Amino acid sequence: MAILDLKSIRNEISSGYAAVPCSSSSYRTTAKKISSELVDLLLQRASRKQPDEDIEPLLIEARDTLEILKVYELREYFKDDCLDVARNVEKKIDVISKRAVIIYPVLLPDRVELLVSFAGKLKRYTLPVGVDELSQEALIFRKTLMKRTSWEFLPHAQKIYDWLIRPLENDLQAIPVDTLVFVPDGPLRSIPMSALHDGKQFLINRYPVAITPSLILTDPQPVKHDGTRLLALGITEPVQGFPGLPYVADELKAIREIYGGETLLNDQFSGSSLAETLKKEPYSIVHIASHGHFGNDVDNTFLLAFDEKLTMNRVGQYVGLYRFREEPLDLITLSACETAVGDDRAALGLAGVAVRAGARSALATLWHVNDPVSYELVVEFYQQLSSPGCSRAVALQRAQIKLMKQEQYEHPGYWAPFLLINNWL
Repeated sequence: MAILDLKSIRNEISSGYAAVPCSSSSYRTTAKKISSELVDLLLQRASRKQPDEDIEPLLIEARDTLEILKVYELREYFKDDCLDVARNVEKKIDVISKRAVIIYPVLLPDRVELLVSFAGKLKRYTLPVGVDELSQEALIFRKTLMKRTSWEFLPHAQKIYDWLIRPLENDLQAIPVDTLVFVPDGPLRSIPMSALHDGKQFLINRYPVAITPSLILTDPQPVKHDGTRLLALGITEPVQGFPGLPYVADELKAIREIYGGETLLNDQFSGSSLAETLKKEPYSIVHIASHGHFGNDVDNTFLLAFDEKLTMNRVGQYVGLYRFREEPLDLITLSACETAVGDDRAALGLAGVAVRAGARSALATLWHVNDPVSYELVVEFYQQLSSPGCSRAVALQRAQIKLMKQEQYEHPGYWAPFLLINNWL
């Protein structure tokens, strides 16, 4: 098949495309086209099978093809062919986490489908919406959701819920579900699934929600509650043209009261000090409370240190060393980052931040939220995470629900942009 040919020549052409801007990469265009066509053919074949015939092998092949493409996309975005070294997971996380429901939206030229894994068993759904309409609705939903003075987002939250979640409701009710995990594509990467609405309540009221850019790059390890080592970094002062974040000092102090650890604040948080500190001790949590921006290209993506803008490549060099240690970084938190509205490439970069940083999971935001909100939600997340038996996804769900119960923060524009990325256990 063409996809196998594509895989076999991947190593030969990797050195040639790595220096080419992602938007003009002929390989990315070819890979996406061939992968999409193969997935389309596999799903069409599945639709022609008789009711008593087993279609799951076709669905598994379609999902595995999507996984190949998602790894390629992350390599292209970060311009790093070694991105997934030591991260390709042999264990099937959707089998290990038997109560997680994994939702793969499949955006095809003439239709949208879902591949949904229930305890490792795949099921297919064809949605009553095309890619263009879904993309437009996602863009409007994101824009209106960021307007925290009105609830005009609600019809769009309900419409997308009707497309993505309503077809699954009977199956969801038939089994015990502890987490909904989305592997989003295209414009769906730029919206928070937790804010979808069934007409009565938000999705996060019913289920913990997580996203991952790729199942095969998700390390299926429960969070460790013992021996946590925290490194907290933050900026409170205006630097490099960015406004100060005055609540950051309190945020870092509150987190340290839970976990202890080391803090680098303001001029202590430089690129060189981050590199040196990470070399000294194997931290399990790195918390960065500073401005961050994810653009449509890795060169436009950075985290703000006191003295410079740290590119994701620099962050990957420093924090990414954990990829090759016996115990990878458990969690990296970016509590003040943002992606551009409607830019699914920027959202792809955000979704891949845990992989790039060599972390099992990440907590990050789709758009910047104000200091008091970030302080309250992040501290509550860590408080919940420190509880024995509490998963990452449940910790975030509890923090979001606690925030929405406060009248001044009930609008999802405050709590929904926080995303749990990669490992949800």
